[in-house]
This record gives sequence, C-alpha cells and structure tokens, in this order.
Amino acid sequence: MATNEYFDTRTLTVPSAGGCPVRGCHATLQSSGDGKTFPLRCPDHEIKIHTKTFGYGDPLRNILFERNYFNQNIRNNPNKSETHRLGYENSEDALTWNVFSQLARTDRLTELASHLAQVELKSRPTLYLWGLPIDLDDPQRPATFATLAKARNKFERGIHKMLTEPDVMLYVHGQCLILIEAKFTSGNTIAKTDAQDVPNEKPKSRAGILSRYSVDHVLPTRLNTDHVVEPFFSQLYRNLVFAIWMARELHVEWRLVNLVSALHHRDSPDPTPFIHSLLPLAFQNRFVRYD
Repeated sequence: MATNEYFDTRTLTVPSAGGCPVRGCHATLQSSGDGKTFPLRCPDHEIKIHTKTFGYGDPLRNILFERNYFNQNIRNNPNKSETHRLGYENSEDALTWNVFSQLARTDRLTELASHLAQVELKSRPTLYLWGLPIDLDDPQRPATFATLAKARNKFERGIHKMLTEPDVMLYVHGQCLILIEAKFTSGNTIAKTDAQDVPNEKPKSRAGILSRYSVDHVLPTRLNTDHVVEPFFSQLYRNLVFAIWMARELHVEWRLVNLVSALHHRDSPDPTPFIHSLLPLAFQNRFVRYD
C-alpha cells in the first residue's frame, strides 16, 4: 500500500477497463462517492479514478516542493480559485507550482525573466502565481497583487466568480511585467461562435469578450480587433489586455508568454498569428510561445 506516493510516467500504465493506473496494481476498485468527476477509488493507493485520469485524495501529494508553504499559504486561500483541483493528476496549477517554486528557491527567476523579456534586468523579479506574491521565506498568507485587483475592477466588475487569474507573473519594478499562460494537457481556450453569455460571468462569445475587454488608447495604435486572425483565443486575449493595462499602470513594458506541452503542440493551433493580428508591428515581439 502506498497512500502517500506521487505517481508519474515511471509508475503509471494504461489501465485495463475499470482498473487502477498504477503499474502492477490489481486492487478491486470501489465507489469513490465523488459523482461523475472521479467515480472510482483505488483502496491500495488512495487515488480517485476517472476513465483517463485520476486525482489524489490528499492534494498535497501532487505538490513536490515547498509543501509547508503551499499548505499554509496557497491551499484553501480564498484569493486562489479552484484549489480543490490541485490534487488532479493533470492539474496545471500543481505543475506550475512545482516548476516555479523551485525556480524561485534556486534563484533562477532573474535568468528566466531576462530570457523571456529579452532584456537585461535591473533587479530580481517578484514572482506572482495566480495573482499572489510568492515569497517562500515569508510565512504570511499572500493577498492579491493590487494592480491585478485594479484591472479586475476595471474589466470584470459585476463578475462574481472565476475572475481573470494569470498563471504566472514576473514583475521587475520600474522595468517590465511578464504574464505567462501555462498549459499542460489542454490547449488554449478558443471562443465559440455560438456561445451564450451569462450575466455576472465572464463572457464566452467573441462579441462579448471584445465588448468587455478593451484597451483602446493604451497603445500608440489601438488593438486591431476588426481584422483578427481566427481562431479567437479568448483566454490569451484577456491576458493580453490585462498585461497591457497593468503595465501602463505600473509604468513598465509588458510581455505575454504562452507555455504549452510539447506533447500537445501538434494538436493545438499556434496562437501567434492571432496575437500578431491584434498588435501593431512594433509590439508583436512582446508575445512568444514556447513548447
């Protein structure tokens, strides 16, 4: 029995129908009581199982580094949405934490930010995950970055849940703000032409997104929303608007980065033509995609 173990490609296999994904496990699965999300449970490994994925009963098993800080300051933090998903095997948030907490601990954030922004940084960047400043040596629970809160108040007033929450921000005071949208097993969100917008929720339709999120007069030339290259990447568009607006508030340059899994790169359309079609030529190099 391994109820505290973390599982990855070294210990996982494609399960037989109704089986546990842990290699060599022959336990009889039980009902998890978790409805359709994870209907089954392996009693030997304490994981909840769906057809193609699984989740840990204790989400901290999905956190490999800085567990004490994470448990005290991020888990169940009211300023972080959907913390219940952190135990999912395919959680992008858990992956983001595992990568960027180690970059912060080993003092590699300056090197990373310099590479992403293509500038020599004047000082070490502050790391924000989901809008929360991450200082691994500060025991105090972090609150939302004030400039992000102002941007939400401008663009998302009246929306009651799932406010725009950049996966990663790297901020160098007086120099630059980098927003990073990270994808693991999913692709970049695309607006559906037949989407129906719901009051008090973020719009999902192209028209609704363009109506609510606008940065006219922030750039020397307004965003070119009249001749956008399709498909319309809704989440990246929102992050672009937030990056531009917050950078203006902070009097710094902005950058937008899209990190995607190489495994899903071939099946996911490249958003670069879409972003470039929105931006004046002089600003197009401020967006970059890595896989």
